[in-house]
Amino acid sequence: MSLDRATLLLVTIGAIATLLGGAAAIWGYLNAPQAFFPAWLAGFYFWLSMPAGALGLLLIWDLTGGRWGPLARLPLTAMAATIPLFLLLYLPIIAGMSTLYPWTHAPVAAKLHNGWYLNREFFFLRAGLYFLVWIGFAAWQVLRRSSPHGGAPKGYQWLSGIGVLLMGYSLTYAGIDWLMSTEPDWFSSIYGMVVGSGQFIAAISCALVLLVIGARSATGAATGSPVRAAAPASTGPRAAAVLAQEDPFKPGLASLAAVLVAVIVFWAYTSFCQWLIIWEENLHSEIHWFIERWAQPWGDVIYALAGAHFFVPFFALVWSPSKKNPTLVGAVCGLLLLADLLQVWWLVLPGFQKSGFSWLDPAVTVCVGGLWLLALAAALRVLAGRVPAGGGGATHA
Repeated sequence: MSLDRATLLLVTIGAIATLLGGAAAIWGYLNAPQAFFPAWLAGFYFWLSMPAGALGLLLIWDLTGGRWGPLARLPLTAMAATIPLFLLLYLPIIAGMSTLYPWTHAPVAAKLHNGWYLNREFFFLRAGLYFLVWIGFAAWQVLRRSSPHGGAPKGYQWLSGIGVLLMGYSLTYAGIDWLMSTEPDWFSSIYGMVVGSGQFIAAISCALVLLVIGARSATGAATGSPVRAAAPASTGPRAAAVLAQEDPFKPGLASLAAVLVAVIVFWAYTSFCQWLIIWEENLHSEIHWFIERWAQPWGDVIYALAGAHFFVPFFALVWSPSKKNPTLVGAVCGLLLLADLLQVWWLVLPGFQKSGFSWLDPAVTVCVGGLWLLALAAALRVLAGRVPAGGGGATHA
């Protein structure tokens, strides 16, 4: 599938999702605001995970290099370029603060020991700083004149280093502010790492899905990358094998899939540690959060996450040859995206919906996702001529 067809697919899906999901979201906002705002928060955070995680990956690659960078740079940069859209999508969260955040009510706020942190003024100030960091570094990734290998311009790697630090802090505190503070009487020091690693999983999975879609053209192009010339009819088996080995797609795919496996393991480790520490302490002020999520129907989600967010992806991709199989990688990444959405729902919704899911949860998520896919398609179209796609496996130390 060429870049033209890939962006056309994104536009088609995005337009349909926006129309259908948007109608449901408008109905929910007017008729069921108590269910609409939590659903919007979950959908907003899930789709934000991909561009925010993509920006973090780009900054990390500037510092570390890797075979996956040249291949993944176009989809990751296009994803990062959509971050300004989320400033607009953040407005319903502002409108629903009294529903989403109990600490906005004076009786609750009076009982909190961290009222200096959880108040409207400081909350908005932090959100502004998060978006300033993300949009600023996303603009730098898009507008800069990259070095020959595609990384940061010579002499500017220090800026990527600062960006990695700021992204780490901002993603962690954004997760705490926007998700964890919906239940202000509960706190976990590992929470930021759990949601942050989930964002990187979503970003890598989305990039790999886009790359696999792009690779399904008859010519073997990857997301609009320059087409590798086909071997002439007279080419012998040995020469054809050499040409196949020169294709940078599968080594780059395997390299990015290996990064994905590492992040999956980190997510599983931090998630288990969070549960283990709270279980061992057995403090009423902490354990109630997990008891709430072990109760049905939310308890079933834990087993689904264990399988779909760790065991199946890990064992499917831990074997080296499987990382070079585009069909398998694409299927696993699709499963991971669904699992990551399920995780965000599991983190957000039990505090609002004890009885389980509402039909508004997927409907609002589809609406937000449709808008994001339209923005992503536009970014891919604009950046296709500016950001090299694929590449000959150039890496830097």
